[in-house]
Amino acid sequence: MPSHKALPFFRGITPKQDHALARAPAKDRATMARGYREQHNGRNKARNNFLRLGRRGVRRGGRNGGIGNISTFGNVSRMEPGGPRKGTQKNVAFGENWGQTPASNNNIAPRGFGYYDAFEHDPYSVATHMSIGPATPVVGTTIVSADLITIPPANIDNPHDPGDQPEAGAKLLIVFPALGNTQAVLYWCDGTSAGGAIKTHSFISPQLKEDQPDNAIATRCSLRIRNWSQQVAVGGIVRILRMTTGVALAGPSGGAGGPAVTTNLQLCHLQDAIRVHKRTRTYGGEELLQTCQKNCTVVDQSKACWFATWEQSVPASQLPWTAHAHWDQDLMIEPFTAGLHDPAYTPIAVLFEPFQASLAGVGNVYECSVRSQFLAHYAQGTMLANMAISSPTAPEALTKARDHEESKGSVLETQPSKISQAGNWAWNHKADIGNAAQYAMSAARMGRRAYQGYQAIGGGAAGLAMLGI
Repeated sequence: MPSHKALPFFRGITPKQDHALARAPAKDRATMARGYREQHNGRNKARNNFLRLGRRGVRRGGRNGGIGNISTFGNVSRMEPGGPRKGTQKNVAFGENWGQTPASNNNIAPRGFGYYDAFEHDPYSVATHMSIGPATPVVGTTIVSADLITIPPANIDNPHDPGDQPEAGAKLLIVFPALGNTQAVLYWCDGTSAGGAIKTHSFISPQLKEDQPDNAIATRCSLRIRNWSQQVAVGGIVRILRMTTGVALAGPSGGAGGPAVTTNLQLCHLQDAIRVHKRTRTYGGEELLQTCQKNCTVVDQSKACWFATWEQSVPASQLPWTAHAHWDQDLMIEPFTAGLHDPAYTPIAVLFEPFQASLAGVGNVYECSVRSQFLAHYAQGTMLANMAISSPTAPEALTKARDHEESKGSVLETQPSKISQAGNWAWNHKADIGNAAQYAMSAARMGRRAYQGYQAIGGGAAGLAMLGI
């Protein structure tokens, strides 16, 4: 019997496959070798050969003459004792593994908190529900911190209806991927007069403002929130609602001090609606001492694939809903306000209830980070236009991802305290914590064993405390 290496059909295989063939029964070598060659060419017959051999009850690891594990050089298919892996589709070509994207293959698990996590996913990894042609993936980060501090409670002074005097001390933050530089706006009452104009603070992404496209569509948007107040002053209530419909909401006409567009009383009624909505979730200030996250998801698929002009303000007279809201028809409506009324992605409403610590005499201080991703069109011939890609079209996969995200409702997801995240933090702050960064990076690479070894090092406990572990 000649050696398996002397047979012509064993040429061109990998060392691992060669080792498997050497340990396989002689009667199976030809079939296995043929399967290996067809596997590299992306043919279905290779998988059928492997499945047929797997039914013979071979043991893993090639023991007792078994054929061992067979890798597909992509999505690995393990042959378990007694047959193929449960749930494996028999007729999927091996060659399809090379053309998969995070949105087109469920075997490629999304990172972080699902497909719509804009913090963990690269903007180039998006897919669309329908073909849109080449577009440039862009991403912008917005930091929300100014004025994001809770204030004491108060009540609206409404002489026309003494029974309608709602709470006036709450602050409302709304986040969604608007087609403009502003990605978040904070609203709160200016005084207690029912007819007075509200206060607003718009938060702008510097990246989106610096490199503005001609037009764009949103693809992802995520919010991270954290209460970084001193421990002695932590308290209060925060309510989260991922809105499924739009609202008419705007600051004073012409900026601060201008005529009212949305009044204090109207804002308070909207805040009351958020409080009693069945999808609203309520959190204590102490629950938000660790970073929590919420993702936007598609609420109108037709708008989500419709490119609109970037940072375009339009007269209120061109938007019929402004007349129903009794807004001045000469008012210019900016993209955030227009998008908030007719959103393509679900706006996230964060309601900070009034609170002031009795001992410290101050409110709770919060910070939010907003990450927004878009597919954009730039002027032809520019550098950003030359970076355009043709995003894959995957309606079924996107529908499944959207349904999964919608099933979470308005519940916040907590950022896990992973060793890898501690390692990244240590590396970024290595000048402050000295040698602790080395141990943390080792723990991120080596996992739990390195973590336990680090604990055994003198002074390790203090280093871990600095990392928040």
